[in-house]
Amino acid sequence: MELLLQNGTVHLSQLVQLLQVSEGTVRNDLRLLEKQNELIRTHGGAVLGTRPMSQFAPQKSVATEQERALRAIQSIAKRATSLVEEGDIILLAGSPITQEMACELLPLKSLTVLTNSVQIALTLSRNPTQTVILIGGQMRSERDTLDGHTAISMLRELRVQKAFLSCDGVSAARGFADDDIASGELKMAMLACAQKVIVVTTVDRMGKSALISFATLNRIHHVVTTESAPSETLTALRAAGVQVSLCGEYITEIYADPPQGRRWRVGFANLTEKQEFAVAVRQGIERAANENSAIDLLLADNDAEPEIALANAKGLIDARVDLVIEYQQDEQTNNVLMDLFRSAMVPVIAIDIPLPGATFFGADNYRAGRIAGDAAARWIREHWNGKLDKLVCLEQPESGPVPAARIQGQIDGLRLSIPINTDSIVRLSTRGDLEGSQLAATQALRNIPMGKHVLFIGINAHSALGALAAAETLDRQDYTAVISQNASGRIRRELVRRNPMLIGAVDFFPQNYGGKAVQLAIEILTGRPTPPAVYTDHLLITSDNISQIYPDDAHTLGSHSGVKDAHDQVSGSKTPLITSIPSIPSIPSIPSIPSIRSTISTKV
Repeated sequence: MELLLQNGTVHLSQLVQLLQVSEGTVRNDLRLLEKQNELIRTHGGAVLGTRPMSQFAPQKSVATEQERALRAIQSIAKRATSLVEEGDIILLAGSPITQEMACELLPLKSLTVLTNSVQIALTLSRNPTQTVILIGGQMRSERDTLDGHTAISMLRELRVQKAFLSCDGVSAARGFADDDIASGELKMAMLACAQKVIVVTTVDRMGKSALISFATLNRIHHVVTTESAPSETLTALRAAGVQVSLCGEYITEIYADPPQGRRWRVGFANLTEKQEFAVAVRQGIERAANENSAIDLLLADNDAEPEIALANAKGLIDARVDLVIEYQQDEQTNNVLMDLFRSAMVPVIAIDIPLPGATFFGADNYRAGRIAGDAAARWIREHWNGKLDKLVCLEQPESGPVPAARIQGQIDGLRLSIPINTDSIVRLSTRGDLEGSQLAATQALRNIPMGKHVLFIGINAHSALGALAAAETLDRQDYTAVISQNASGRIRRELVRRNPMLIGAVDFFPQNYGGKAVQLAIEILTGRPTPPAVYTDHLLITSDNISQIYPDDAHTLGSHSGVKDAHDQVSGSKTPLITSIPSIPSIPSIPSIPSIRSTISTKV
């Protein structure tokens, strides 16, 4: 609170670094303080203020002009950050919005970032997995950015995939312009070295002219701004082929090409942008929507919070969507969600977690479990001569009985050839996150005598990562085995380095969810018959076959030594693994997203 009182705002990554706790712990503390009317939570942090709470969703507070401006910057930065993927080479031109982007980008690994902002360079240098290049030049006392002929000359020799620039004016007549001549000249050089250019700007710059033009409208690929932009400016941008993201307080609509023919408005409410699996699902849906000219996509971030999911559902209904793809893990909230959608006559596709009356798309949970159970049984026969003393199940009961079938499938697969007494099974709740999984696994191992053969099964990749971390911390590697549900990037990293405890992972291929879910949406919207459930493919990934399934992983993941070393790189210290699971998610390496029609929620 002292930091918040001093600055009026605080970022989540600041608190994680300052307090040396997980992101989940910080978020829980902020949630408690908000309920006590001490602050207002925002995406990525908090601001001073109070907010009355309703039964289901946060309500609007009377925000000051400063708070509204801050939220606008944060929503623009969040949307712009979603266009960046791990491994990208990007350029950030110094501005308040790109400084906020730097905080959002800090958790990503293996970025190469060029910037002319000293503050941005300092922020990103806290993550040593990122390469930060400060563009040299003249520094003026009134700002923290560098410009001039030296900076321009340096840019002539460099190439980036994406450049994020600000501006002082956007108009049909003058294009994108700045009031500062040196800044405008530098941005011309930045445009010349970028494959794709994204302009991030607040709405007060839209429809205005400025001193020096640095780009015509059709030279820019994407504009990210706030709502209430002048309609004539939006029309000019769309006519020039520029994608426009209009970020509102709750739902941000993205416009691309001018409407042609019948178009469907499809909403996707993602589970969270903090989990690798969910991000991969969102990216796949964006790609699939971009490839289908009949769809305008609206995205919302449920932030793994039931009340936010409900508020986002109302926002999507208000936005007059034709269909919603919903990814929400709290079973108790699902009846309320579906009542909202049914009342509005909006059909729903449920991702991975069933909703009553919705078409299901996602994991074939029992089948995925059986694949894992059969593989674990084979491994135990080969490595432990069929001996298993304890089976620890890391579960997520709030998701309901259908995802829980993964656990039952694993148990049934094991029991076909490995004798397991009911007394030998330990069931622990984890909420499905890394921290909860590691704590539960640590608790289980401390209650099991040394030298006992222990197998961990779980609900997702976090379960497996938490079990691996706990066993390594407690020096129980020789008698511990783990099998994962889903082959996330971190799990694949462990397979590449042949972690002896990790049997394998049943992959759900979340990067492929998008094409199938969008095709299912089109079939529903056009009245074609659809089955009540459509399942993704499942395949067992092991150290022996990962190079065939993910041929790039040996290069992109093989240089890392797993979860522990990844944390050590960020923290700069060697700490016990019980505290070393990073709270910031690793985003899978997926091909760059082309221009899209979408919407991102900025729901608090």
